[in-house]
Amino acid sequence: MNLKYTLLVFAGVSSLAAQAQTTQPSMTDAPAHRVAFAHESGSNHFISIAGGVGAMFLEGNNIPKLTDRLSWTGALAVGKWHNPYFATRLKLSTGESYTYSNLTGYRNKNYFVGGEYDFMLDVVNYFSSYNPDRVFHVLPYVGVGYEHKFNHVDKTLPGVHAATANAGLQLSFHVAPRVNIFAEAGATYGFNIRKAYTPAYSNAFRMSAVAGLSFNIGKQGFTAVEPLDQAYIDDLQSQLNALRAENAELAKRPANCPDAVATPVATNDRFVADKSILFTQGKAVVSKDQLITVFDAAEFVKKGEGEVVITGYVAKNESRFKGLAEKRAKAVATLLTEKYGVAADKITVEWKAAGEAPYTATQRGWDRVVIIRSK
Repeated sequence: MNLKYTLLVFAGVSSLAAQAQTTQPSMTDAPAHRVAFAHESGSNHFISIAGGVGAMFLEGNNIPKLTDRLSWTGALAVGKWHNPYFATRLKLSTGESYTYSNLTGYRNKNYFVGGEYDFMLDVVNYFSSYNPDRVFHVLPYVGVGYEHKFNHVDKTLPGVHAATANAGLQLSFHVAPRVNIFAEAGATYGFNIRKAYTPAYSNAFRMSAVAGLSFNIGKQGFTAVEPLDQAYIDDLQSQLNALRAENAELAKRPANCPDAVATPVATNDRFVADKSILFTQGKAVVSKDQLITVFDAAEFVKKGEGEVVITGYVAKNESRFKGLAEKRAKAVATLLTEKYGVAADKITVEWKAAGEAPYTATQRGWDRVVIIRSK
């Protein structure tokens, strides 16, 4: 075997081993809570606005009818999805609340403003596989915060400062790429920090029901990251060891063999081996560490040693990416013609459907691949 081609193959397989530590097979069919997702700062943010009604539940407020206790409330929130099923948000609320004297039935009209930090769980995404286009979501949440309430009729009364515990349930409907419609029921229990009014009002419980819109901001979506396939790594390592041994043997040979008679080599035998170019899950971009393999194939053709066939493949779990095998094959062909100057008539491009794997089950990471063969 020619020493130059041996070294090129050795470099190519080494790059595959390095890429195996950063690109991993997908588990997108598994429930989202069993999949690790890559963290991307500055992405998957949202802002929401809502309005509705609320009512106080405390001593004295059980006298009037519920409809008489209802008052307006509004909320503005900003947050971030840290993965498909877990989010945090900062929510600011304001509105009017009514409290009644348990002796006279007199109604106090109060304004309140408050802020809370909530932890939200998307139950549907937690138990289902990740799907960025899923329509219906159920999101229970809990949080802590602060609230200030003051009487806007009798301003001589002191305000109420309260630490709050918050909980609720949101039903969300994904109606557009960046828009959700939601309805939310929430409960707030306030622990009075500074006593105000009568002891009966030292702590307060309020419930609210609101509806509104949520807008997704910035880059959206998550990328699954999986554990390394050990069988795949072991297979690469065995190939590296074999190439090292072969290279060591070639190094022992003399630089010149004057008594040797050159024997013509058939064109199809000049390719050291099929050239494999690995791709990241769901992508059709040739990474820099794969360019040595493309260069090797280009040299083969440009030296007049034959033509090549480029075949694109996709893994079974990439079937949702339409035309991905074709895009991968054409991406390699474009590099050969535009970057390395190979004539287009020396290249045949083809692609296979998902499931037509070129390798065995123990080499599943290789299914995300383009293979270059001598024609």
